[in-house]
Amino acid sequence: MNLVQRKLLMGGLVAAFAAQTALVYLDDTASTFETLTEEAVRGRRLWHEHNCQSCHQIHGFGGFLGPDLTNAAQRLTDERLEEVLTVGAAQMPAFHLDEDERLDIALFLDELSFMGIGVPRRNKPLNPTAVRSAVDQRLAELAAGDTSLSEAVTRGAHAFRMNCSACHVPLQATPLGLQTAPDLTTVLARIDEKAVHTTIAAGRPDRGMQAWAHLGEQAVDDLVAFVVWLNEDRKALAEKVGGVGAEQPLPWWEYK
Repeated sequence: MNLVQRKLLMGGLVAAFAAQTALVYLDDTASTFETLTEEAVRGRRLWHEHNCQSCHQIHGFGGFLGPDLTNAAQRLTDERLEEVLTVGAAQMPAFHLDEDERLDIALFLDELSFMGIGVPRRNKPLNPTAVRSAVDQRLAELAAGDTSLSEAVTRGAHAFRMNCSACHVPLQATPLGLQTAPDLTTVLARIDEKAVHTTIAAGRPDRGMQAWAHLGEQAVDDLVAFVVWLNEDRKALAEKVGGVGAEQPLPWWEYK
C-alpha cells in the first residue's frame, strides 16, 4: 500500500468516525420518552444504592453475573420479583426490601422496559404475558377435556412460574446478557429427559443457570414433566400466540 492509498484509507476512517459520532449525538430517541415518575426514580435510586449494576446490565451496560434487566418487567411475574428482592436466589443475595421499596423497583423496571430493547434480536420477541396466558389456557383446556393430563405437569407449571419464568419464555430463546436461556419447547430435540433432569437439578454454572435441587426431588420431577409437555404441545401453544419466529429489522442504533 503506497502513501496515497494510506492517506485515502485514513481519511475514509476519519470520515466514518465523524459520521457515526454525528448520528449518535443527533439521535433524538431520548426525547421521545416520558421522564421517569417519582416512584420509578426512587426505584432507580435503590438500584444504585444496592449496587445492582455490578451484576446486571441496562441496555448492555453493567455486570455480567446476572441477566440484562432492561426488559425484565415483560417476563418477571410479581411473585418472582418479590421473591428475588426479599429472599434472593442462588446467585443473588437477599436484600430484604420492604413492600414500598419492592413496588418502587417494580415501577422502575416497568417504565425502563418501554425505553428500548436491552438485547437486540433477529426475530420479533413474543409477549411473555401472552405466552404465559396461552400456557395457562392450554392446560385448562386439557384438564377440562382430558383427565389424562398429569398432576405433575400442573405442579410443574406452577414451579416454572415461581422459579424459571424470570429467564425462560416458552417458544423462544431469551437473551440474557452474554448468555441465552434456551427455548424449552424444543429442548428434547437436543437432549433427553434424563439430561433435562440433571440440568434442572445440578444447574449449568458455565451458562449462568443455577441448580434447583434444593426444591426437592418431586419439584424437579414436576419441572421435567412440564418441559416434556411443552415439547409435546408446542404446535398448539404456538397457534395460541399467533406463531413464532417472525423476523424484525434492527434499527441502525440497536437500542432505539
